Amino acid sequence: MSYPLKKYLTGFTLLELLVVMAIIGMLAAIVMPRIGGGKSTLLQSQAREAMAVLKYARRTAIIEGRTRYAIFLEGKQETKKPTANLQPNRWTSRGATLSWGGTLEQKSTEQEKVVTYEIAFYPEGGSSGGELIMEYEGIKIKIMVDELTGKVTSEFVDE
Repeated sequence: MSYPLKKYLTGFTLLELLVVMAIIGMLAAIVMPRIGGGKSTLLQSQAREAMAVLKYARRTAIIEGRTRYAIFLEGKQETKKPTANLQPNRWTSRGATLSWGGTLEQKSTEQEKVVTYEIAFYPEGGSSGGELIMEYEGIKIKIMVDELTGKVTSEFVDE
């Protein structure tokens, strides 16, 4: 007795291959821009933290009726945010360099130079004012504090 031979074709059709290639292309278009955006994201998060410190110091000065200071320390290497000794009026950079357009107080230690920047907020809502420029791998953000109102704003700096 002879059985009929059944042919089973294996493989993919051209249409199936094109659909899979299109899906891979769309996923690559979504993922690729995010790979290079890490520097910008890190700097933006540090800028948001710095602005939060400034706004907290301003609100606290108004509520308590006394002068409050926001203190900025320049960290020399990238580290995770320390969980110990967190103070709401103190901010330490994690790899970003700082430059200041206002009052500058520098303290030196034997191990490494620690640069400290301070800005005062007054009970009336004003401040000592100034500009804090944060830079990380060629990307810069400028944080401005208005002297009269104490309002805090930020913008990217183009060169």
